[in-house]
Amino acid sequence: MDTERQSPSPMEFGSMPLDPIYAWSLVLEPVETLLERTAGFIEQLAREAYERGDETLPDSDAELERRFLAFYDQLVADGVLTRLPDADPAHGRKILGPRRWLRAQRIRVNRLIAHWREQEQQEH
Repeated sequence: MDTERQSPSPMEFGSMPLDPIYAWSLVLEPVETLLERTAGFIEQLAREAYERGDETLPDSDAELERRFLAFYDQLVADGVLTRLPDADPAHGRKILGPRRWLRAQRIRVNRLIAHWREQEQQEH
């Protein structure tokens, strides 16, 4: 991996869906903005944990779910995203569901933290 980059490449996380349709059947558009903002929020969560000195994201699934849903609600309230009618709940749950979607985001957070720790060690 290129040590000059601030975070791992999108390809490293390509198999982990960012779209909340896979967790809560939420349909938010535009999708490109949704994915970009979700990735940024995940990086923010990772940065918070990293700055606290935690190796992992400590929030419970319930708290993490609350934070993600509040984040999406705020983006809709700010006019950044538009919420369309929810998808058939079976659609997303067949693929991931909330528990596994949140687990995928925890993995993403933990990998970012590990990447930053590795960079930090290489600099010293």
